[in-house]
Amino acid sequence: MEVAVVGAGIGGIFGALVFRHLGYEVSLLEARDKIGGCAETFQRNGVMYNAGATTIPGLNPNYPLERLLTLLNLHDKVKKSYKLLDVVCVVSFEDGKMVRIFADPERTCEEFSQAFPIKGHRTFFSFVERTTRTLLTTPFEFNLNGGIISPLKSLFKIQNLRLLPYLPLAKKKTLSLLSAFYKNVPKELLEYFKAQTFIVGQVELEKANALALTLGIGYNFTGIAYSKIGVGGFLETLAKGLTVNFNCPVKRIERLGEGYLINIINEKIFSQKIIISFPFLENLSVFDSESYLYRYFSRFTCKLSPYSAFVVYGKIKKKVLANFTAKHYLIIGDRDSLKGTSSYLHLSILEQENGEFATFTVSTHTPIKLWANLDEEEVKKLKVELERKIIKIIIKRFEIKESDFVEVFSATPHTFKRYVHRVSLGGFSASVDTPFWSIPNNFTPFNGMYLACDHAFAGQGFMGIALGCLNLYYSLNRKAKD
Repeated sequence: MEVAVVGAGIGGIFGALVFRHLGYEVSLLEARDKIGGCAETFQRNGVMYNAGATTIPGLNPNYPLERLLTLLNLHDKVKKSYKLLDVVCVVSFEDGKMVRIFADPERTCEEFSQAFPIKGHRTFFSFVERTTRTLLTTPFEFNLNGGIISPLKSLFKIQNLRLLPYLPLAKKKTLSLLSAFYKNVPKELLEYFKAQTFIVGQVELEKANALALTLGIGYNFTGIAYSKIGVGGFLETLAKGLTVNFNCPVKRIERLGEGYLINIINEKIFSQKIIISFPFLENLSVFDSESYLYRYFSRFTCKLSPYSAFVVYGKIKKKVLANFTAKHYLIIGDRDSLKGTSSYLHLSILEQENGEFATFTVSTHTPIKLWANLDEEEVKKLKVELERKIIKIIIKRFEIKESDFVEVFSATPHTFKRYVHRVSLGGFSASVDTPFWSIPNNFTPFNGMYLACDHAFAGQGFMGIALGCLNLYYSLNRKAKD
């Protein structure tokens, strides 16, 4: 085998597409019988649900996902599977206030100015838009080899110089950045900043770096799409034509000569190159504990986010959609009544092509330690309690009757561990102690081993993984031409 890709989530699919485009013969090894990982769309009782990821970002011209699709000549393949949103999200505050987040930063700024009539909005949103656009639309190469000096050498390459003025944001505290634009931040507005930072950066605002807040807010202006066939359907469309071997859980990965020996259930596969596209830092047992592979990667595990996800899924009557003016909502909940979570809920609606129903996915952060210390009965009790409280909030905020819910069920950190072999949500916390150059790079010190997942640069979701795959593409393509 020329290139083996372990894991068929977002990173595995895009990693495979990049290497195929570069002329390699590629095969994916997926532990389950379905692609997508945390971004899959699953069926239950005749309807579709988005498992975790519900938005597809970075689709404006020159933004990461659009750029990657252009390089790989995939636009025509997927253009019918998504629709760009004008109203990206609506923020629902505790006092009943609803604030719309538009794809256009100027309209968003006007919305916030009406909701929170204080000085600073225009300069802040202008800074966010400009910084996000520069960082995410500038081609770069960040190909490290794992050495101590290589991060600085890589950042000072000619093609990266335009990005250098923004690097201090990765070590600057978020609250310090906000104080440069706002004299006083109203409590509700601060809660929004906290929520957006938590969702994108996996970290509390007080610990976050300023880059996390900036890109967290700017995320909404990158071209956010909704897929009528679910996020998993979008990925399945991309994956058509790729060789995917299902039900192939990898038990061990070893270096062997000029390649890698991959042990699956009843077979050993040799591959010249390997792309790691599963949450490997939570599954280091795939490497021999005495190997340099294990020792090298184990030093990064302490940087993983201490938070997991609690997700509530629901099937509702189609008539209820009239109560929703957008596909996505960020609900600022009551911290006292939602103990055990961040109290920030991300609600997404998925309409069904046929039938009388729609489905929703509501996700929130929850501490990993909380669930690790509970026995089976305590887990069930907390699951039921959180599920009930979250549904109660949805009923109140959107004036829905309890009888409009046809089915409700939920997933805990244990659920995600069982199905997608991970607990930590979104990879790394974007704190001042974890700047992006301190996490594993897409290029490893091991010849022929590459990383394309949220346990590597540039972090979670479509945006982070697209940046990582662009990094692989630019560097490998240039090397091939040299």
